[in-house]
Amino acid sequence: MRESKLQRDCLRLAKGRGVLAVNIHGGGWTNKGFPDLLLFHAGRCVAVELKADSGYEVQPDQIVWRNRLTRQGICHRIVRSLDEFGELLREELGA
Repeated sequence: MRESKLQRDCLRLAKGRGVLAVNIHGGGWTNKGFPDLLLFHAGRCVAVELKADSGYEVQPDQIVWRNRLTRQGICHRIVRSLDEFGELLREELGA
């Protein structure tokens, strides 16, 4: 599955569970390596880096952002499938 399809499917699932999901990429205004999605639900926030089955690994600039966010108390997760995303919604956001 391509990452773009995974992202569309994740956004659809989040919306269906009442989770506000934001993708701020595409405008060229973000720092390189920033997570693909920010999820908000019930006063919680989770940053999500999507990695489809394309074989791409987490890049050094993505690790920098993961470390920055976790130091601020923001949960950061790497998701490789829609099933993992569904588990994340349940475990981290109760959705």
